[in-house]
Amino acid sequence: MPRSRVFIIFLACMLVLGAFGCDGGGEPAKTSAEDLPSGFAVDTDAAVELAVTADGGGVGVTTGDAYAAVYVPPGAAADGATWTITPFTEAPEGVEFPLCPGVHVDTAGTEPTDWCSIGFSLPGTASPNATIVKLAEDGTVAEVVATSRMDYGDRTFLTAYVDGFSDYTTAEEDQAARDAAWVEQAQAKGQTPDWTIKVVGTETQENQGWTFDYEFDLFASGGSIGKGGVYTGHANLWVTGHYDMPAGIVSGFGDISGSARDDALRFVIVDAPLASLLTGESIEQPVIAGSGIMNGTGLGSLNIQAAGPDVKGEYDSGQVEGASPMPFTIEIAGEDVEIEIENVGIFPGKILRTAQ
Repeated sequence: MPRSRVFIIFLACMLVLGAFGCDGGGEPAKTSAEDLPSGFAVDTDAAVELAVTADGGGVGVTTGDAYAAVYVPPGAAADGATWTITPFTEAPEGVEFPLCPGVHVDTAGTEPTDWCSIGFSLPGTASPNATIVKLAEDGTVAEVVATSRMDYGDRTFLTAYVDGFSDYTTAEEDQAARDAAWVEQAQAKGQTPDWTIKVVGTETQENQGWTFDYEFDLFASGGSIGKGGVYTGHANLWVTGHYDMPAGIVSGFGDISGSARDDALRFVIVDAPLASLLTGESIEQPVIAGSGIMNGTGLGSLNIQAAGPDVKGEYDSGQVEGASPMPFTIEIAGEDVEIEIENVGIFPGKILRTAQ
């Protein structure tokens, strides 16, 4: 068999590998324009109330083609407080490159005592420079916020931890400003909570006469004040395959073994309650809290034996190099994690808090 064909078969094998709560809305609220900064175009009829309880709370609101959500973890704000979230109808003129109108968050004089979350769901694939920004009273950008990004279906999620609220929108800001925001946040919160994800599992697939056995191992750490944030680490995926159907004179057809490893794994997680608000999923059910791509580079082999009146012999392809991007999603419920690799299977794991 030509080596080029063997490589194509191996790539086909690799293709087989590749082949968020709270109620999303709140009570309607009537916010007086006199309570808002001057120069902001707001839709007071679309304002919603966020009733903070001992369990926290969260609401979302439409702002232009985007959707904004605010989440308060348990104990992060006074029990019984009522906040109001009012969407802008257009971004303030002081924002040079806005990506959506934005929102005003009125905490009614009861500022949070701990970190909370804010997020925006933007349509399509947002600019690589997209970030959340905090607005000054004159409508200019007062602060670039340390922002995590996750592309989710046909939307872009921008999420951030904040220790206070006022006016926020999304805009394009350069890399230096976005990097500086992360440094400033780390300095503000002191010791950095760190989260570790460990996933180990096996999966078997039966597909058109083939039996594939997979083994998966992933280790990553990251996050921020909560579980949400950027994670980095490594992952390995091993596969063995055997063709079990009769194939005439060919026996052992498709005995495949291979492995793929990503030493520069990187993915993003959105805290489950905030993800629920941004996706409309109920927190009572598992929610997709993250996604990424395992860019696996590995080796594989294909062995074939043939026996018949006109053809005999054995072929071993040896080791063939290849690469394949393998999309995956993450579901988190408490400490339990499930990672699903597209067209491969679901692997269980845990997420635990450590400290740097």
